[in-house]
Amino acid sequence: MNGRIRIFRKHSVVTKLLALAAGLLASLVPLSPALASTSGQYVAISGSGSSWSAVALEQWAQTLRADGIVINFNPDGSTAGRQDYMDEQVDFAASDPPFRNGTDPFDTGGAEHPPDGYSYVPDTAGGTAFMYHLDVGGHLITNLRLSGQTIMKIFTGQITNWDNPAITHDYGKQLPNLRIIPVIRSDGSGATYFFTRWMAHEFPKQWNAFCAKVSKGRVGTPGHPCSQTEFYPPFPGSVSQNGSNNVATYVTASYGQGAIGYDEYAYALNSHYPVVQVLNPAGYYVLPSASNVAVALTKAVINEDPSSPNYLQQNLNDVYTFTDPRAYPLSSYSYLIVPKLGTKIPTNFTPADGKTLSTYIDYFLCAGQQFAAELGYSPLPLNLVTGGLAQAAKIPGHVAEPSLATDCKNPTLRNGKLVVLEDAKYPSPCQKVGEPLDCHVVNGKAVAGNGGGGSQDPSGGATPGASVPVSGTGGTAPTSTQSQGPVSGVVVNVASTNGNGKLLGALTALEILVVIAVPPAIYALLRRRRRQAPR
Repeated sequence: MNGRIRIFRKHSVVTKLLALAAGLLASLVPLSPALASTSGQYVAISGSGSSWSAVALEQWAQTLRADGIVINFNPDGSTAGRQDYMDEQVDFAASDPPFRNGTDPFDTGGAEHPPDGYSYVPDTAGGTAFMYHLDVGGHLITNLRLSGQTIMKIFTGQITNWDNPAITHDYGKQLPNLRIIPVIRSDGSGATYFFTRWMAHEFPKQWNAFCAKVSKGRVGTPGHPCSQTEFYPPFPGSVSQNGSNNVATYVTASYGQGAIGYDEYAYALNSHYPVVQVLNPAGYYVLPSASNVAVALTKAVINEDPSSPNYLQQNLNDVYTFTDPRAYPLSSYSYLIVPKLGTKIPTNFTPADGKTLSTYIDYFLCAGQQFAAELGYSPLPLNLVTGGLAQAAKIPGHVAEPSLATDCKNPTLRNGKLVVLEDAKYPSPCQKVGEPLDCHVVNGKAVAGNGGGGSQDPSGGATPGASVPVSGTGGTAPTSTQSQGPVSGVVVNVASTNGNGKLLGALTALEILVVIAVPPAIYALLRRRRRQAPR
C-alpha cells in the first residue's frame, strides 16, 4: 500500500487539515492516553461502514495520530462498509450486523458472500436513542418519556400527532396538536437493524402488520414473517435521511419541529439535543447512559465458540426483557470486520497494514474504552475485550497482544469485573411509570409538586422539576413557564455519567472537518487509487 502514502503527500493540504484538527482536539481534550510507546513506521489504512460507531472510531483514530498512526474512516453505513470490504476497497469495515444471510425482508441484494476471510472484533457498546425536536412557546421540551409500544406505533404510522392520548398518557401532560415527523434511515444501517430487531422481537404482531402493509403483502404475512432489517421501509409521513449525521441534522434543524429520529446516543450528545426516556420492563423511564447500557448488556448472550463464523456476535433477546430498573432496553454492540490469518486475505492487504490495524484495535479495546462514556457509548466488558484481542492477533502482520493484567487499561478489568456496574445508580423514584412530571423526592419517595427544585440523577435522568445544565452549553437551558399551558418542559441532562463539556464542544465544533468532510474525501481518493491498481 505504498501508493496510499504517495496519495497523502500529494494531497498535503488535506493531511494538514487533519493534523490541525487532531492538534486542536489534543489541546482541548484530555482524552484517552495514546500508546505508551511505538516502534517503527506505520502505513496509513482506510475503513468504512457503521455510522452508529463512527463517533468513537473517529475519536480513537484522532488520538492515535499523535503517534504517527493514520486511520481514515468513512461513516457510510454498515451495509456500504461490508460491501467495500467484499470489493477489497478498504482494509477493514465497521458493521453493526454480521454479513447478511439472505433473510432481510427489505433488501433486494440477498445474502452476502465475502470472497475473503474475516473476523468480527467488538469495538463499541451503546444505546439506540430517540432524538426529538419539540418547541412549545419558544422553549424546547427536554423531558419526554415514552413507552416502547408508543415508540413502535410512531415508527409504524399508527400514531401521527403529538397530542395523541397514548403520548399524553406516557408523558403525563398533553403536547400540542402537531404532526409527528418520524425520521428514518434511507441507507442500509445498523441503527435500523438494532431498532427493527427490537420491534420484531417485542411487538411481532404489529411489526408484521406494518411490514405486510408497506411491502404489499410480500412479507409480514403468515408463512413469511417480518424480521429485522437494515433498510427501513418508507411510510406515509416519514422522512428518510442518509446517515446518522443527516438524521441528527434534520431533527435539530428549524424545519425539524415535530421530528423524532433514531440514532446512536453519541449523535444526540454532539448535537446537545434531548432524547426520549424509554420505559423499561422494570417500569422506569431511563436514558441510554453508559451505566444504563452496561447494566442492560449484562444480559446479552455472546457467541463464545471460536470456531463459529459468528464468534463474538450477540443475541439481545434477554436485553430487551431485563427487569433491572437501570437497564436501557435498546442496548447493543458494534463490530469491526478485519482480515484473518488462515483464510483468503484481501488482495491489497499487507503485513504493514496489519501492524497499523492491530495497533488501532489493541488501543481502542484497552485504553480507548476509558472514555467511551464521554463519547456517548459504554465500555466493552471483559469477555468481548478478551475475544477482540484474540481476533486482532489473527490479523496478518499483527503486533504483540497486550497483557490484560498489566498493559490493558480498559475500565472493565478491575478485579475482573465490569466496574461501571458498581457505580450504576438506580433511577429516581420520579422516573417510575405513573409518577407526575411535577415531582420531587422526599425520604426516597416520589411526591407530587416540584418542591422548589429537583436533583440530578447520574444514572441517566433527572428528578422532574429540576433545571440542570445541558452538557457543553455552559449554562442552564430554559424550562417551560406557566404561560405554556399544559406543557411542562423540564431540562434533562443528556450527558454521560462523567460528562466533559469541553470534549463535546470540541467534537461539535470540528465535526464537519474531522468526521464529515475530510475522512470521506481521503477515503474517496484511496478508493479511486485501488480501483486503478492492477490486480
